[in-house]
Amino acid sequence: MKKILLFDEKERILEGPADYNADIYTYYNDSARLDVGNVRSRLESWFSQYPEEEKEELKSRFKATFDPAFYELYIFVLFSQLGYTLEIHPEVPGTTKRPDYMARKNGAFIYIEVKYMTMRSQTEQSLERRKNVLLDAINKVNASNFLLKLEEVTFKDNSQPSGKLIIRYFNQVMSSYDPDNYAELLMEQGFQAMPMIEYEDEKVKIRTRLIPQSPINRGTNSRSIGMHPSVTQIGNDSEDIRAALETKATRYGNLNAPYIICLNKQSVSLDIIEVQEALYGSFQVSWSENPSNHDEKLEFAGNGFFGSKHNPKFTRVSGVYITNANTANLSTTAGHAFRHNPFAQYPIDLLMVQPIKEILNIPENYPDITW
Repeated sequence: MKKILLFDEKERILEGPADYNADIYTYYNDSARLDVGNVRSRLESWFSQYPEEEKEELKSRFKATFDPAFYELYIFVLFSQLGYTLEIHPEVPGTTKRPDYMARKNGAFIYIEVKYMTMRSQTEQSLERRKNVLLDAINKVNASNFLLKLEEVTFKDNSQPSGKLIIRYFNQVMSSYDPDNYAELLMEQGFQAMPMIEYEDEKVKIRTRLIPQSPINRGTNSRSIGMHPSVTQIGNDSEDIRAALETKATRYGNLNAPYIICLNKQSVSLDIIEVQEALYGSFQVSWSENPSNHDEKLEFAGNGFFGSKHNPKFTRVSGVYITNANTANLSTTAGHAFRHNPFAQYPIDLLMVQPIKEILNIPENYPDITW
């Protein structure tokens, strides 16, 4: 029987970064970059630990929806490293639905459900795809003399702008500028002194400044976008985390064993306050009515996923594991937190205090290393 691999065994010649709208699996499978090769080797090593009879199905899901499939494999390997033996899609008494895993250790077992948290609505995902198609087109602008510092991209409707028209416009306008006239000015006065180019039609408005290429890089074939607008976020995602957990909390009825939900939330770092608020509720100040000692305390309001002592919620869930892991951040910004449900019907004896990179034996300089 032929061994099933996650990626193809072949010569790879694709250089450079992925396009904005690139299929993740296809790019990882084709890229000749060292760091991508290291990620690919790591995933292949993990995949080799997966049960042989389940590999074909998991590989298909990697091709269809890479990030959720990655997280399922991540959870399998993580709990294996913690000493558990995992069964995939076990039968559950009283229901035809099957959780992702049953994990056994020291004669006891737990059910594990895995959820990849999608932060964008369908409308937001559609906008993201249109934006990525547009950025891929802009990256084909001739960057022999200038890179582009994007300052604004505004869509006017739900249709896709013409990449050909935009490329033609920028190539024509940029050809009239001499990079030698701006190199010294950039050093003295910064980006605000650089020429602004605007493109606008009935579908999109684009504002960008030109950044002169250094003489040594002129004439080379490269991506044209040198800088993107900065992105900030106000508020947190505790409400979305709680909502995501609620979709899985009662899926399998009244289980006869501990049940934990594993949730992956994509973000730069894992905000523990955000996690605490999602599970235990928002912070509030309480105080005593004793005039001589108000005894002010900062405590959780009990309006989170677990509820409160007087109003416990989702008691069939024994605990929640939340992380922000992805293929590239396992040794850097990946964080995780396991929190017990204090009101669980089936409490679980599980601690997860080591960093992800220690549990999974990830090298410090991953992925830019050679195994």
